[in-house]
Amino acid sequence: MSRRRIPHVTLAAACCGLAACAGDAPALHCTPPPSPTPPSAVAGPLTAAADHGLLAPGTMLKVSVDASGPLTYQAPCSSPLTLLVVDSADIHVDSVAPVAPKGTPCGAVSLTAGQTAHYEVLWTADPTLPTGRYRVVATLGDQAPIALAFQLGLASLTCG
Repeated sequence: MSRRRIPHVTLAAACCGLAACAGDAPALHCTPPPSPTPPSAVAGPLTAAADHGLLAPGTMLKVSVDASGPLTYQAPCSSPLTLLVVDSADIHVDSVAPVAPKGTPCGAVSLTAGQTAHYEVLWTADPTLPTGRYRVVATLGDQAPIALAFQLGLASLTCG
């Protein structure tokens, strides 16, 4: 028989709710911690960013990479931007390599000074992944990979 795990947020919210209903006792006020700043990184002509610093299991992370000219590179249309998701033990837990959407620069790309090419990939965290620190390694075609760190898990409520 397997034990069901109750998310910490649910348990904390229930405790705060019960404590607030306790007769003459002063009501507790619960607040979630601030969410980590969404990660970003710059490596030469590439700028990478993710839309979340804290991601709940089963939800989606959007990773974008902007390439700025002058720059010439090869980005195969079959997968110009690839993502590799790695856990804190350096184990590869997932990868995503989608086909370039219509209008996305791919193949032999040459950007002049002032030009920028934008790429995005969506990754959905498997709900069975354990909570903890992860990083997503984004590779645009033949360019050097660029990594972004994020936390997978639920934020804990603070009650007082």
